Amino acid sequence: MTQSQDDAIARAARLIAGGLSELTTASQENSALVDEVARNRIAIEALSQQMEQRLAEERQQRGALADQITNLAGSLDRLVSHLEGISLLMSELVERMAAPRESEPEPVTHVEPTEPLFRPGGEGVSLAIGAVPGFQVLMDIQKALMGFQQVSSASVERFQEGDSRIQIHLREAVTGTQLATALGDATGHAFAVEESRPELMRLRLKIVG
Repeated sequence: MTQSQDDAIARAARLIAGGLSELTTASQENSALVDEVARNRIAIEALSQQMEQRLAEERQQRGALADQITNLAGSLDRLVSHLEGISLLMSELVERMAAPRESEPEPVTHVEPTEPLFRPGGEGVSLAIGAVPGFQVLMDIQKALMGFQQVSSASVERFQEGDSRIQIHLREAVTGTQLATALGDATGHAFAVEESRPELMRLRLKIVG
């Protein structure tokens, strides 16, 4: 074998050895890369589970908070209604305490001593009238109320199937019987008192003729 052939074989051997070395290095690097990818995947899966768990806990907490807010709103509504009733009763009590113990009866109202009075103030008197034959009669009732000296305003709030509700504000004290009598005189219809609750500012009349 010649010297040139020996050199060629030696170069080929060195090239093969270098290729094997590079292949071994690449294989080791690929193995490390695969291990790193596997570790990262495990970490990502764990992080995803933690996020899902936190989201589920937050949804549960939001649901519980919404229920608490709903219950609190209902309690507040009941409390407001109760306080409004107490405020109305306290207002009437203060007016009675502030009134003189001995006073002449008001000549305009002709108050009957046995019947409680509706007094001015607050949100006004809720006047319900049943058996109203028609809308025109309701308008006549409202007009008659506006003409009374004791009434400062009268607003129709409802009229359905003969039942009506009118919110009236007083400038002077008056009884339910006085209002029924005055409405009868002004409209030509007879009014009966079905319910008179001055402490609740509620009066119900009915047209009977």
